[in-house]
Amino acid sequence: MLSTLASTGPFDLITGLPVHVFITHAVVVLLPLAALLLMAVVALPRLRPHYRYPAVAVAVVAALAAIISEQSGEALEARVGSAGQHAEWGEMVPPAAVGLAVLSVIWLIVSRMASSRGKVLTAVIGAGVIAVGIIAVTFTVLAGHSGAEESWSERIEGTDSAVTEMDTDDQMIPVEPDGGTGASSGSDVLGIETVAVNNSEESCWAIIDDNVYDLTEWIDSHPGGASRIVGLCGTDGTSQFQGQHAGASSPEATLERYLLGAVGDPFP
Repeated sequence: MLSTLASTGPFDLITGLPVHVFITHAVVVLLPLAALLLMAVVALPRLRPHYRYPAVAVAVVAALAAIISEQSGEALEARVGSAGQHAEWGEMVPPAAVGLAVLSVIWLIVSRMASSRGKVLTAVIGAGVIAVGIIAVTFTVLAGHSGAEESWSERIEGTDSAVTEMDTDDQMIPVEPDGGTGASSGSDVLGIETVAVNNSEESCWAIIDDNVYDLTEWIDSHPGGASRIVGLCGTDGTSQFQGQHAGASSPEATLERYLLGAVGDPFP
C-alpha cells in the first residue's frame, strides 16, 4: 500500500491510488496519436477540411495530460522515492507536448489563410509541427519504456537475489561468486555482527525491520542511486528505509526479493 502521508494536492491520489498511474496511460496514447494526426493533415492537404480541428484538439488535450502527468509523478516520487531515469525522461515530455499543441494551433490559424503568404506560413509552421511531433513521440516512448523497465525488469528476470545450492539437508543456501556465503567465519546466526562484516559493495547486507537482506545486486539497480544503498551496507537501515518508503508497496516488494532471514535465525 502507499504511504499514509496526507494527500499533497489534486494530482496526488484518486480513490486511494496514484493519479500518475491513470494519467500516464492517457499521455502514452494521446500524444503519439496527436502527433500522427497532425503529421497526416500537414502532409496531406485533402485531409485538412475534416481532420485538422480534431487533430489540434487531441494535441491540446495531450499537452494538458502531460502537464498533469508530470505533477502527479512528482507527488508519487514524494511517496515512493525517485524514479531515476524514468523521471528524467518524463520531465522532457510536457515541454514537447505543449510545444506541439501551441504550434498546431498556430498552424490551424494560418492554414485558413488563402493568400500566398498564408500558404508559405502553413508550410513552414507545418514543418515545425512535424519536427516537434517526432520529438514528442520520442520522449514519450523513452519515458514509457524506462518506467516499465524500472517497474518490471527485475521481477521478470527472477526473484532470487543470489545463486543457491543444496546443502547436506537439502536446504537452499545463498552462495557468493567466490563460493563463500558472505558471512564472517564462525557465524551461526543472522545478527548485527554478521551483518556488520558485510559492509561493502561486494557484499552488502542490511537489517530492516528485524530482517536481514542481501542488497548487493540491488546497488546498481536502485532508481534513487547506488549511494543510498551503499550507505546501508553493514547497518540497521530501518529508519532510513521507513523514512523514504514507509508503507509503499513497490519498495517493500523489491526488498522481499533479497531477504536472507530474520535477525537471530540460524545462518541459512
